[in-house]
Amino acid sequence: MSLSRHRPSTDASPIRRPRGARAQAMVEFALVLFVAMIVLFVSIQMAFIGQAALALGQTNYNAVRYAAVNPTLGCTSVATYMASNGAPTVARNGVSCPNGDSGCGTGLTVSSGQGVHACMVCTTASGSNCTQRKFGDTVQLQLAFDATSVIFLSSNKTSPNFFGIPFPTVLTSTETAMSE
Repeated sequence: MSLSRHRPSTDASPIRRPRGARAQAMVEFALVLFVAMIVLFVSIQMAFIGQAALALGQTNYNAVRYAAVNPTLGCTSVATYMASNGAPTVARNGVSCPNGDSGCGTGLTVSSGQGVHACMVCTTASGSNCTQRKFGDTVQLQLAFDATSVIFLSSNKTSPNFFGIPFPTVLTSTETAMSE
């Protein structure tokens, strides 16, 4: 009596697939890849815009702090400080005060490629003169940045979009501090 063990076959036969299964997988991969690439590029674009928004906020914080510690400086002096010490993302195209040191007028407007526009508003006991602030007077700095310089997914600079996904063209930041 011989006891022979049953050994599994060493023939590794491939799993048989229906004829069109491999082509179907390639088509599905191509469709998913297209959507995945759109999501990837839009995510990268939003990261660039978000980085510019954070840089604008940090530049505004530093500038309003500089204005609060130096109560005799007007908007043009603070704009010069921002241009030399601000984040390169937002300050590389320059910083300007459209109305000089006379206030904001009707508000901030930004033209394409113009960089950052600044507006300084002060509440002082001596009236509307921003260069004569005393301890406790508030100084508010409003910045507007043309964000079309960081948008790479659209060549349309007036209303950029990518497959119907719109991107912001103007970023704004407002900070307030008390003069020291």
